[in-house]
Amino acid sequence: GHTNPMKQPEYQDRLTMVPIDSWKNPQENLAQHFEGADAVISCLGHRQPGWKNRQLIKRGLIATDGNRQVIAAMKEAKDCSKRAVVISSVGIKEDYPSMEFHFAGKIMDLFFKTNTKKAFKDLTEMEEAYHASDLDYLFVRPVGIGEEVVPENKWWLQQEKGKDALGMNMAKLDVARFMVKEALNPTMTRRGVVIGSKPPK
Repeated sequence: GHTNPMKQPEYQDRLTMVPIDSWKNPQENLAQHFEGADAVISCLGHRQPGWKNRQLIKRGLIATDGNRQVIAAMKEAKDCSKRAVVISSVGIKEDYPSMEFHFAGKIMDLFFKTNTKKAFKDLTEMEEAYHASDLDYLFVRPVGIGEEVVPENKWWLQQEKGKDALGMNMAKLDVARFMVKEALNPTMTRRGVVIGSKPPK
C-alpha cells in the first residue's frame, strides 16, 4: 500500500525485512529476530479474506498460526520485551456485538456468522492464544481503515461500549502510529480497544 515504508527509499536503511514462506509452516530460528526487542507489533491476519485478494483464501488464514509462532518466539528470544500490540477486529470476544453505534456493525456480525466465519474463528483463536500466555498484550480493533484517508496523526478510542460512538473511517497510518505509541509507552494491558476517527456530532 501507499503507507508501506519498505517502498520508500528514505526508510529502507532503517528497516529489515525477513521473508516468511508461509505462517502455516514452522519458521526455524524465528526467535533470533526478536532478541532485544523493546516491543512487538503484530498485524498478521485478515478479517475480510478474499474480498480484494482471492489468493488470501487459497493461502489460508494466518492470524492464529502466525501469532502462535510470534508468541513462542517472544518467549524464546533473549531479552525480548513481553509487550505485544496486535491488530484484531471489532466484534471479537468482549467487543460483540460489533460497532453497536452504527448499522455497519450488524452487517459485520452477519458476515462473521456467514461468509467470513472462518476469519472470525481465526481471530478469536488468535486472541485466546494471547490470553493463555503471560504476555502484556493489547488488541487493537479499528472500526474501519480507508486506504485513501489522509493521515491526521489523531485517533479516538471507545471508552465505554454501548455509549461511545466513533468515526467509521480512519487512515491506516494513524492506526499504525497508535500501535507504535502503545508498544513503546503502554497505557492499556491485556485487553482490547476499539479505535476510530473523530466521532460524528
